[in-house]
Parts: sequence; structure tokens; C-alpha cells
Amino acid sequence: MDFVALIRQVAIKEGINADLFQAICTHESAMNPFAMRFEPAWKYFYFPRETASKLGITEQTESVLQASSHGLCQIMGSVMRELGYLQPLTVVYSDPSLPLVYGAKHLKKYGEKYKTEAEVISAYNAGTPAKTAGGMFVNQKYVDAVSLHLHELRKLG
Repeated sequence: MDFVALIRQVAIKEGINADLFQAICTHESAMNPFAMRFEPAWKYFYFPRETASKLGITEQTESVLQASSHGLCQIMGSVMRELGYLQPLTVVYSDPSLPLVYGAKHLKKYGEKYKTEAEVISAYNAGTPAKTAGGMFVNQKYVDAVSLHLHELRKLG
């Protein structure tokens, strides 16, 4: 499957910058659609008890899946839930477009809220483009890495 084409197709459909979305996906997953990362310190859950009950799974399973990032864009399970995804989170591994759609929606939300590309990149990763007293983003290494991928894509285009 051509994951670059899929990323760009989803970006266009969701009305976001395809180069930016591709740069984020490249950095987040190294283009591995099966990438998953558990965040044990995650604390932003979206109704795990209720969702687990509706899906016939344990609350602990739902919580682990919500506290994990999924797919090419490494979207958090709880963010997918917040944005309206109601099916089992494990389904994202049989359809790589699912996490992309919700990752694109997530990115679009920040694109509408923040003015600069760097702020949008920072917020995608951290929820907000928080800065240190010195004026750097708290997640400056992430912003720099995605910006480098974005620069390379734009040179090619």
C-alpha cells in the first residue's frame, strides 16, 4: 500500500496541509502503519468505563488503548474517542486510514486555533504550544524534527 498517497489523500479530504501531515507522520511513525506506543503517564481519558461497557471489553483494556498512540500519525486513542471514533481501537491496525482520519481532524483543530506552523506542530504533539521562559517551545526538539521533514518535503515538491 502507498502510505504517502493515503496520507495525502486524507489530508486533502480533511482540508489540511498535506506536506505538514506527511511530515508529522514521517516523524511520528517512520511510516509504520502498525506503530503503537503506550504512554503510562497518560491522564486524559475519554469515558473509558462507558466505552468499555458498550464494546464488551474491560475498562483496563480500553484505558490502555486510550493511553496509546496508534498508526502512521500516532494519534492517541483518547483523542480518537474525543473526536467521535466509537469502534474498538484495535480496528485501526486493519485499516491504516482510520487513525489518519482522526489525526487529520486533530491537526485541523490546531490549524484553526494557532497562527504559525510551529505552534500547530507543537500543539499536535503536546496539546498546546507552550513555551519556556526563553521563548522556546517546551517540545522544541519535536517541532524542529517535524519542521526538518517538512522542509525536505517542500524542497522535493
